[in-house]
Amino acid sequence: MDWTHVMAELDAHLSDEKIGRDVETFFEEVGRRLELDDGEVSFPPETLVHVEERMLVRNPEVRGGGYLLVKAVLKPLFEDGKYTGRSRLGTLKIMYDFEGRWLDEFYSRPS
Repeated sequence: MDWTHVMAELDAHLSDEKIGRDVETFFEEVGRRLELDDGEVSFPPETLVHVEERMLVRNPEVRGGGYLLVKAVLKPLFEDGKYTGRSRLGTLKIMYDFEGRWLDEFYSRPS
């Protein structure tokens, strides 16, 4: 099966720019900080967002039959212009419905 068309539609529906705007809106809504069990993390204005992955998840138990999952790296570290796989602020995984509406988020601290 050729998934090229499906992936192109996914990229068009959830562009890096849209995801960046959505993350910025999320930061503003939480006062640019999250309280976690072991403290708090702050997100400075204009935090760089690097979209590392976009996933299409089929789940018949979810309304619409699935969701879109995006892994966004916050303040990514680059070396020689290439993403190193590390970040200063961790990752934000975002669930979207199939119409591109934000459903939920999951924050992970940098390792």
